[in-house]
Amino acid sequence: MKNDDIELLREVQRNAEMGMHALEVINPKVYDDSMALMLARESFKYGELHDRARAVLLSKNQTPDPVNKVKQLMLTASIQGNTLLNSTTSHMAEMLIRGSSMGMTSLWKAMNRNEKADGQALELAGELLDFEENNIRELKRYL
Repeated sequence: MKNDDIELLREVQRNAEMGMHALEVINPKVYDDSMALMLARESFKYGELHDRARAVLLSKNQTPDPVNKVKQLMLTASIQGNTLLNSTTSHMAEMLIRGSSMGMTSLWKAMNRNEKADGQALELAGELLDFEENNIRELKRYL
């Protein structure tokens, strides 16, 4: 397995992990039932993409990235602070759109840095990008 594939798979894994964590923190603050259902489906898909990237890495005897507890704590603190005074559905949607955009930017950077990546790595990265774009489209109706 090429180094570019490994790095891109690790980025997919990290990106999906951060998405899952963000939804885990924000979900208890969402009071709109349709949005909560949508976020539950998103969380499931993030988990699926994370597990698939991890499985490919393990099948090629590569070590998946460990959970970055510092980044997770920073994300949790950011969400808690941002929702302290404003926990409206619109604000939650805006925060999630920003998070998805950041995830897409990070993924595009990884794809550009690892331009020799192909096969499953590129397929999973593309699937995650499509998923994030769809999430943003869905969240716009809650603004």
